[in-house]
Amino acid sequence: MMHTRLRWIAEHLEEVLGASLLAGMACLAFANVVTRYIFEYPLAFTEELEINALVWLTLFGTSSAFRRRRHLRMLFFQEKLPRSVRRRLNFVIGLAGASLFAFLGYLGYKQLLDERLLEITSESLGLPQWWYTACIPIGCSLIVYRIVVAAVADFREQK
Repeated sequence: MMHTRLRWIAEHLEEVLGASLLAGMACLAFANVVTRYIFEYPLAFTEELEINALVWLTLFGTSSAFRRRRHLRMLFFQEKLPRSVRRRLNFVIGLAGASLFAFLGYLGYKQLLDERLLEITSESLGLPQWWYTACIPIGCSLIVYRIVVAAVADFREQK
């Protein structure tokens, strides 16, 4: 029973993290509204957290879309192609997507290193900026993993 739950969480990691993040963002936004209009004291730091959480949420959503094969693609044209061409095209699409997000993750990692070296901090909370930037290489790694797993599954289905 416990193994089944852990396996489900691992398979739906993006949805679990995304839903948790979205719930936290909603609580922060609500707290900001309450303090702003009832106590006339806005919590400025909540915007910093919400904006950076939105980047995480975007990457989790992208990873989930690739896992479920719901990413943007030209299915109308793809389905009109012969099966052999479609297989090759799916391979090229997977390779291009994985390459794009691997490169983006690499650039995010380089930015993270620069922010650590320069000791850049966030404006409101004074946290190290690289804490927020870490979402780029982590999220892109998760996306590349999901693309590869989906591509392998597609390849096995098409045999």
